[in-house]
Amino acid sequence: MSDLTEKVIRTVIGIGIAGIVLTPCYSYYISDTVRTRITDAQMTKVDDVYMIATEYRPFKNEDAWYRFKFDSGTVQNDAIKLKGKEVDITKYGWRWSLFSMYENVVEIEEAKSNAE
Repeated sequence: MSDLTEKVIRTVIGIGIAGIVLTPCYSYYISDTVRTRITDAQMTKVDDVYMIATEYRPFKNEDAWYRFKFDSGTVQNDAIKLKGKEVDITKYGWRWSLFSMYENVVEIEEAKSNAE
């Protein structure tokens, strides 16, 4: 094999490995938004984590220093005020039942109807 072909193969393999490693990081750390209805939210904090139950799935609400999120109490208060209403929840992370991992809520806003 020529040196050029060998370099191209190594580059392609390197890019492939980097993609395999970085894709899970991207999907964990980049936030997205879901529309759902809050079914339960309490101002009880266990192990520095609040829980929010929705029709979609349960979420945790905790401070995250690496995201500069230090307002979990305010977010939880918003969840309590919006209980029973349709909301847009901005969240990040993964939900893995096996490891008791929950997606973390970044922001909760009352959903605006499409007519508005």
